[in-house]
Amino acid sequence: MIPMKYFSQYFLTTLLFLSVSCKQNTTNQPSEKDKNNGENLELSSKTDCNYLSSISKENGQNLTALEVRDLIRENPGLIIIDVRTPEEFELGSVENAINIDIYNQNFLLDIKELRMDKKYLLYCAVGGRSSAASELMENEGFTGVFNSINGFASLKEVGITIKK
Repeated sequence: MIPMKYFSQYFLTTLLFLSVSCKQNTTNQPSEKDKNNGENLELSSKTDCNYLSSISKENGQNLTALEVRDLIRENPGLIIIDVRTPEEFELGSVENAINIDIYNQNFLLDIKELRMDKKYLLYCAVGGRSSAASELMENEGFTGVFNSINGFASLKEVGITIKK
C-alpha cells in the first residue's frame, strides 16, 4: 500500500513511465472522424497505450490540430502550455506558449499555481504527455482544459504560428 502523501508522485511517475514507453504506430488510413467529416487531413494513430491518447473527456476536450487552430483563433485569452522538456521547448514551440515540463518533479505544484477560471490548451510532441497532464489538471479541479491529441508536429502542419 502506498502512503497517501506519496500517491500523487507515484501516480505521476506511473503515467509518465507509461507515456514514454508507448510505441507510436501511424497508419496511412484516414481516421474514422476524418471519414465522417469528409476530410482526409489527418492520419489515424494507434498506440500500444491507447488509454493515454484516448482518455475520455467531457465536452470533446481532446482536440485535433484543426480544432486547436480554431480554439486559438477564437480565444485570445487562452493559455497555451507546452508540457515537453525545456530542451524540446527550445527547439520550437507554439507562439506565446509557456513551458511546464511534466517530467519535472514540481509539475503538480506548478499547475496548482495556475488560475482555475482560465482556459488552457496543453500539447506535447505526440499527445501522450499532454493527455496525462490534462487529466492531472482536471483531477485538481480545472475545467477549461483542452488537449492537442496529435502533438506539436501536427500543429505546425495546420499553420499555427511557431516560435523558434
